[in-house]
Amino acid sequence: MAFWITDKAQEWVEAAETESGHSTDAVWASKLLSDDLMRGSRWWLGLAAFVLAFVAAGAAGSVGMMLLIEPPIGGDVIAAVLVMLLAIVVLVAAVGMLWQLHRSGRRLAHSLRWWLALRADAVPNQGFAGWVGPRAALFNPSVFVRVLTATLAGLVGIFGFSMIGYALTENAVLLISAALWGVLGTACLFGQLGGVMKLVAGLGDADPMWSRIRGR
Repeated sequence: MAFWITDKAQEWVEAAETESGHSTDAVWASKLLSDDLMRGSRWWLGLAAFVLAFVAAGAAGSVGMMLLIEPPIGGDVIAAVLVMLLAIVVLVAAVGMLWQLHRSGRRLAHSLRWWLALRADAVPNQGFAGWVGPRAALFNPSVFVRVLTATLAGLVGIFGFSMIGYALTENAVLLISAALWGVLGTACLFGQLGGVMKLVAGLGDADPMWSRIRGR
């Protein structure tokens, strides 16, 4: 099993990307892709990578600014540089994991959206079940926890960007860290919500009310 996309899901991802899938497989393929996209191990790895990136960004940014503004004397300089380099390595590794999760999640989300649209076309009148599907999806624990952590990541982004003003006027050592926190939180907010929105939008294709609005 490949971690980023499971071997079972890979077949259906490729079928969606080449638009060679058949409607008879749509129910099975969409269920499998949804399970893979919302897999718990992906969420846990993303959470761990985010925490590591947050801590490493704070350490690398603050130590780097300290070396620029108030460099220590003697052997402390070497220790500070080593801490900064270690923090940069951890930051790059954590961001790399987050990027791989984003890339694989984007492929899964786009493929899931395609299969759900194919399923809706194959079964055009799903009635009340079609109306409930996209609304009930947000109460699925695996979806809800992603909405929760995406919101928290957004708050981290707001905190980081708001700290830039404080750093410019009160404590310049925090300037780089604040900017990195802002970018990290904002990126993870949109990264997580993107998959949830694709899932809900795909389920919405079977909503009879939405179908009438779009004239399908």
